[in-house]
Amino acid sequence: MGRELASLTAAAAEAPVARPVFLVRLDFASGIVRAASTPFDIEWDGETYLGLGTLGAISAVQEGAELQGYAVALTLSGIPSDLVALALNDQYQGRDARVWLGLLDDQHQLVGVPLLLFRGRMDTVDMELGQTASITLTIQSCLADWERPRLRRYSSEDQKSEYPDDRGLEYISQMAEKTIYWGRPS
Repeated sequence: MGRELASLTAAAAEAPVARPVFLVRLDFASGIVRAASTPFDIEWDGETYLGLGTLGAISAVQEGAELQGYAVALTLSGIPSDLVALALNDQYQGRDARVWLGLLDDQHQLVGVPLLLFRGRMDTVDMELGQTASITLTIQSCLADWERPRLRRYSSEDQKSEYPDDRGLEYISQMAEKTIYWGRPS
């Protein structure tokens, strides 16, 4: 997939020392969570990204020429076990998630515009419990949704689940066993 770097970001990448930073934005039902891979908070685009430092990790971002869904795993470790229930009770599946890669200057400020590395939907959460917890959130690309089967029934109940006032399939079950004679009186 082709991407364009902003000119300031490209210049910072060619500098003798480049300080990469990952920015993550997760849209949970209770609110948006923003995190950065730095030990300090980062301001970007009018939003504050909480610095997680070494507590967070991101799996490799994969790409390919095939038309298929890819995934990224975000891991947060060192969470007190009493906060685990909070992570489990929030609605997250199918909600928006984004990962950017940016570069920092000598004063630890973002240079240019971060590059969007991955955008998808939150899928599953895995946990490891102990004295502290480790949570891994998997983000699937939007193409993964194409691979899921679409299970719809051509019944009145299925139609009413989408459109409560629609009566178009009300008699469909009776028509399944109905014998129809064409061209002669019955």
